[in-house]
Amino acid sequence: MDIDKLMQWMDLAKKYQKTDFWDGVFDHPSFSQFMKEQMNMDPSTEPPEKAVQEKNFPPIDIYITDKEVIVLANLAGYIKENLHVSLSGTKLLLSGVSKPIITGQPAVQERFQGDFKRIIELPEPTDPNKVHAKFENGLLILSYKRKKIHQKRVNIE
Repeated sequence: MDIDKLMQWMDLAKKYQKTDFWDGVFDHPSFSQFMKEQMNMDPSTEPPEKAVQEKNFPPIDIYITDKEVIVLANLAGYIKENLHVSLSGTKLLLSGVSKPIITGQPAVQERFQGDFKRIIELPEPTDPNKVHAKFENGLLILSYKRKKIHQKRVNIE
């Protein structure tokens, strides 16, 4: 979009308006409703900013070595007693609960706090009994040995 043309249009619109068109446009209830609908959210739920943040929380890294798969989840501020990990095939479910560390009105808040649930697609399936998990310095580390699947030739008839 050409910003100069937009500015010209706004100046022209101001000449024919008795009030500033943009005053209160973004505060109007229908705008908030529209934004929630565009974000596929129920109007009674939390604002879109928080929902987007939860979608990618906790941030993870997945590494594949010759012998194992390692998942790292950054969970600073959480304690291991309030974390839940479950596995089904290649689907890893991480969920947890945290309480605010400091009460009061935040001036800047970039870290996510609160309940979360995230399903992660693992690169290889494994048995839940063979996953090793530890929580250290706010980092959840999950690892499991890779299954060596030997390829067999299939005869074509």
